[in-house]
This record gives sequence, structure tokens and C-alpha cells, in this order.
Amino acid sequence: MVEVVRASADLREIVSDYIPLKKSGSRYRALCPFHTEKTPSFYVDADKQLFYCFGCGAGGDVFKFLMLYEKLEFPEALRTLAGRYGIAVPEPGARRGEDSDRQKVLAVNRQALGYFREQFTRPAGEKARRYLAGRGIAPETVERFLLGYAPEGWSGVKAHLARSLPEEQAVLAGLLARKEETGRTYDRFRDRVIFPIVNLSDEVIGFGGRVIDGGEPKYLNSPETAAFSKGENLYALPLAKEAVRKEGYAVLVEGYMDAIALHQAGVAHVVATLGTGFTAGHVRLLKRYTDRVVVNFDPDAAGRAATKRSLEVLLENGFEVQVVALPSKQDPDLYVREHGVDAYRKRLTEALPYIEFLAREVAARVDLATSKGKVEALNGVLPFLARLDNPVRRAGHVEMLATVFGIEDRMVLQELNGAVRERRRDLGPAGTAAAAGTRLVSEAESRLLRAVMDDAGVREALLGEIVEEEDLERSRITEVIRAIRRLVEKGDDVTYPRVGADISDAARELLTRIAATPHPPATLEEGRGCLRALRAERFQRQMGDIQKRLERGGEAAVVDELLRNKVTLKRRIEALRDASGS
Repeated sequence: MVEVVRASADLREIVSDYIPLKKSGSRYRALCPFHTEKTPSFYVDADKQLFYCFGCGAGGDVFKFLMLYEKLEFPEALRTLAGRYGIAVPEPGARRGEDSDRQKVLAVNRQALGYFREQFTRPAGEKARRYLAGRGIAPETVERFLLGYAPEGWSGVKAHLARSLPEEQAVLAGLLARKEETGRTYDRFRDRVIFPIVNLSDEVIGFGGRVIDGGEPKYLNSPETAAFSKGENLYALPLAKEAVRKEGYAVLVEGYMDAIALHQAGVAHVVATLGTGFTAGHVRLLKRYTDRVVVNFDPDAAGRAATKRSLEVLLENGFEVQVVALPSKQDPDLYVREHGVDAYRKRLTEALPYIEFLAREVAARVDLATSKGKVEALNGVLPFLARLDNPVRRAGHVEMLATVFGIEDRMVLQELNGAVRERRRDLGPAGTAAAAGTRLVSEAESRLLRAVMDDAGVREALLGEIVEEEDLERSRITEVIRAIRRLVEKGDDVTYPRVGADISDAARELLTRIAATPHPPATLEEGRGCLRALRAERFQRQMGDIQKRLERGGEAAVVDELLRNKVTLKRRIEALRDASGS
């Protein structure tokens, strides 16, 4: 069988389908498709039916070329070439002289395709022609995608197939269904636009059908057969594969009409799933042509769920994934018709990296003003980050997450970095505590609080110098300092238990952790040093805010005022450093 296919195949003809060949003496030459070069070093010898590249050393016969270019295993290359030249290849395990189930299914599908195509052109097919025209599908697109029509009634395709094939063979192919009660068979596809599903070997392996006048299900696919598996095939891939190579990525959509409309509009690197989630089989198909995918599923709830499932499979297999989010209630087909292909191409260029897409989706659902909301948001994204094998890519998303979720806290960022680095699927107890403000505070805050707690003389001096609204701005020890001040004003003793009884659970845990940490006796100078450090941090934050406002520009008077404030803050920071002797 191999030799029959080899003898029938024309290497020059096959190679010419993929790259342009120029005559060079008795041979043909081209730029090698297997490595980058500027001067042609790839040659095809039509007489010997061999190819060779003097640049990279790739060479072989027609099977080898197809295996290298399409990234096929030998059996797939054999079937592809056999299908092209009309040669039947028995399936592994098939007995001599007996067609395999797969070949039986393919034979039925070929007969059915002719029937559906013919019905589309007949009077009964007027409603299908009208439906597709109403969806903006041109006649040449109908021809390109081999679209057809299954007429009303229960036995149209059944009667047609019965002329040349056994009924059981049509059942095997899923074109006929059988009633359990009576055992009688009937057409599976009735009054539907028919979408033939073609594989990379140009074999019609199954069909999809869309109802025209309403009814359920809206879309109906062939069942799983010896020739057809939804999880192993992608709609329009044979038509899209070269464009995918050229563009460097594939656009993944959900339905037949989305794929057809985009192809018709000139976006040819589009493929569609076949009514199932994205699978490892789909990954293997796409890996032959690209490792980058832009996912554009419908914006409804089901579409968003499908997007997440697809992302999981893709990212686990090393794909670079981006997501196009179209306006509400607009699928790719409708968007292109209403806004045009240029607007859609712009959407593709603006596609978000999948982690950012998920982060923004989560951010819209939770209250990021609360620590609980931040934890929920981070834990919603971390499982997807954990699936990334590339540590550099994982780390690169941390800054984006901090921006989207509004995380400025140093401890939370530290926990987030740790979770990303270790590929954890959530922040864990330590990270949750950090987001809630219950982890250990900065060293300056911790030492200042100990100084106020542990020595009455130091406490009296420091409480007189601390301006809570300013010095403890954004500080986690503010609540504890206020409780200490209340006890002092009432003349009560300041002890850890008494302070702890007057503050929240989170503040109490913070106080307990600080008290349990070994430290030298408190001194007034140390306390004042910590206070200066907190003031310097506040001034630095204010300097940063001013710089952001300056970068936005504005009226001259406003800019001048900002610059004066910036100079003042700079002087205050320098004065604090001088006072600290640093």
C-alpha cells in the first residue's frame, strides 16, 4: 500500500502546494520551509522524487516532506496522500478484503455530501439559501465550505443512501438514527443547513446542522464514529492552516458561522471547536502550526465558561494565549457584520493576555475595597497562573495583578510573589492574613509599638510626639496606639492584656505577634528613630503622588504649586535623615 501511494504521488506537485518552486536546470529550488534563509538552498528532484536542503540538511521523499511540514506521523501522512489520490487505505487491524468501519463511514459521508449539496440548489433548498444570504454568506463562500441542506421529512437522505449502501452502514456513520421502541431508522438531519466537517486529509468525516425555522437543538453534530471525534478535530483547520502559519497564531471561535463569517471577511487564520470543550486532541492539532492562540468565544455566561476551560488546556501545554472580549451580545459573526473586518482586526491586536483577562473579569465581580475581596480576586486567578510552566511568564504577571487589584501593600505583594514562584493555587493562610493586615508590620512600626508599650517614660514622650492622622497614615498599628492613648488618658495601667481587650481580633493578633518576638529594651531614641522613618515613608508616598500628577500635566499655576510642594517634601526628607545621622 505504501508503494502504491508513493508511486501515485508527485513530490513536485505536493511541495508546490506549500511553497513556490522555480525551475533550476533539471531540478526545482526554493527557500527552505524548515529554516530561515535568504538564498534558496532547498531543491526538489522531480525525477528521483526526492528533496534536499543544503542549508539545514532536511531531505527525503514525499512522505518525509509531508511529515516535516505538517508535523504528521507516518500513518497520517500516508492517509493524507492516499486521500488526495483516491487510494483506499485499510485501517490497522482490518481483515484482508474487508473495509474498516472508518472507510465505511467515509463512504457514506461522501454519498451524503453529494445529496446535501444537491438539495441546497433545488427548490426545497430556497429556505437554506435565503437563511445564509440573510447572514451575509456569499455564494462563493457556500462553495468553499461545501455548505448544503437537509430537507424536511424523515427519509430523504435514507432513501438516497439506500440506492447504493446498506442501511446499517448509514447508521454506523450517524446519518441515520434508530428508534429504540420500533427499531426503525430515520434521518438524523432534517430541515437544517449542513456544514460538512473536513479533516486535514480532505476527508468528510462528519456533519453539523443548524435548524432554520427554530427548534432545538439549534446545532446538531454527527455522533462519534470510527471516522469522527469532536475532541480530535477543529472546524475549518484545513482552510486555515497556512494562514495560521503566516500570521503566527490561530483565532479560536465557538461555532461554524463564526468561523465562516471571519474567513469570508479575510480573517483566514480562524478555527472553531465542534460543540465540545477544548481537548488535548485539539492541542496536538494546533501545535503543528503554532503555539499562540487568541480565544474569541461568545460573551455570554456559557462562552465565558468555555473560555476558561480552553485556557486551562492551552496554558498547560505551553501555549501563549490571549482573549478577545467583544461587546455584550455580539459574537464574532455579528460583530464583523455590524462593525467591519478592520474593527475586528483591531480587536485582535488589542487582545488581552489570558491572565489579565481573567483578572479584570474577577475584579468586576468582587469588592476590591476590602481585604476579603482582594484575597478572593487573587485566589480566583492563581490557579491559572499555577498552570504556567514558564517561571518568567508567571513572574511577569505579578505587577499586572497588583495594578488591576489595587494591591500596594508590600507584605501582600511578597506573599503573591511567593505563591506565583511556587505555583500555588491560592495565597494560603499567610497570604490571606497579609491581605487582611494581620501579618507582621514593618520593622519601624513594630519597634515603635514596642517602645510605646514597654516603658512608661518612653510612652509618655512618644505619645506627645505622634500625630496619628499623619504619622500613622496607612499604618496597621494605629488602632493599637489609640487604645494605649485611651488607657493613658483614663489613668489606667497599660498592659498587653488590657490593650488587647480594647481592640479588634486582627489588631490583637498583630499585637500578640509583636510581643512574642524577642527584642532589646525600648529606648526613647529608638522610638523617635522609628517615628522619623514612618514620616519619611509618608513623605516619599506624597512625593510619588505629586510626580504622577506632574506627569499628567495641567495648568501652569497648578504645576508650579506641585513643584513647590515637591521641593518642600524633599527638604523634610533630608531633614529627617540628618536627624537620624544617616
